[in-house]
Amino acid sequence: MNLPKLSYVLLSHNREKYIRGAIESAFAQDYEGELEYIFSDDCSTDRTYEIIQECVRNYKGNRKVIVTQTPKNLHLAGNTNHAVQFATGDFVVRADDDDYSTVDRCSIIGKAIAQNPGCSSVITKLKHFTDEEDSHIRELCQHAHSEHPDYQIYDIFKGYDGLSDFYKKDSLHQAWSIDVYKKFSPLPLDGYWVDDVMCMYRANVLGFCISIPLITAMVRQASLNMSTGGNDGTRGYKSIIRLEKFNDKYMDITYPPLQSTITEITQYIQQNRAASYSSASNFFNTLEADMQKRKLLQSYWKKGIRNRFRIRKILNYKGLFSILRCLPMPLFAFLLTCYRVLFRKM
Repeated sequence: MNLPKLSYVLLSHNREKYIRGAIESAFAQDYEGELEYIFSDDCSTDRTYEIIQECVRNYKGNRKVIVTQTPKNLHLAGNTNHAVQFATGDFVVRADDDDYSTVDRCSIIGKAIAQNPGCSSVITKLKHFTDEEDSHIRELCQHAHSEHPDYQIYDIFKGYDGLSDFYKKDSLHQAWSIDVYKKFSPLPLDGYWVDDVMCMYRANVLGFCISIPLITAMVRQASLNMSTGGNDGTRGYKSIIRLEKFNDKYMDITYPPLQSTITEITQYIQQNRAASYSSASNFFNTLEADMQKRKLLQSYWKKGIRNRFRIRKILNYKGLFSILRCLPMPLFAFLLTCYRVLFRKM
């Protein structure tokens, strides 16, 4: 099997508590093909970068390892741009500084790519875990999968909408063709919460996606990472307010880079695959509907109750939660806190 060369890119920022375990799971990969490691720290202010350097000094393997640090804090998209300039692999396998990879993660991804020339991205499943489950999860990661179920191939030029699997909570785009970065401009720096979404858009127009129903990534919850808005795992009043303010900011910041990415991939198809443009209509219709929803939600907390009920109706939100969320934010947070305490977690 002609296995592709993989670049394992691990991005870090202020995660001194977890970074050692993330690197150890990277070094444990059993991939038989060529594999390089790129550890890129985004100007951490704690000991994260020093721990990375220590781990690399103690590494006994023979794979190429690159350790780098951004000139300033660039967030996820900027750190991605910085890291991939060092990548020489055919595909980038993404990893975060507080998560773990199963020992056969790269093997599963690499073999699927080798068996399907022309693929541009790979989805595998993920499993969420908490700090209390850390030891158990690390033990699970040391064992390769004994079964390998059939995977599915999704191609936007054959009617696939391109977003279905990506937005499932238990799926994750974890490997991209290096062309995702070479054939397009650098990721917009203001897209630091949607770096993976932008890469997914690009990958879908470059080729087809492979979806593998195996858990290969263990994703830590409540570790104050940027992609969850500083979620600390608590469920009280202050946590609800913080998350709602983050949601408001998220819609404002992420809309422009996603829109520019859509413009960029549309131009790419028109220039390179014009004859196939109409066959990708499902994909672009889904993107358009998603962007309309995002634009609508930009005004969610900025206007009054009537506007929130209007949005609720347009987006066909149902249930008690959606009604409560139309109230003023402090009242909504208070009632939701009471509901969680008196009835059930939500």
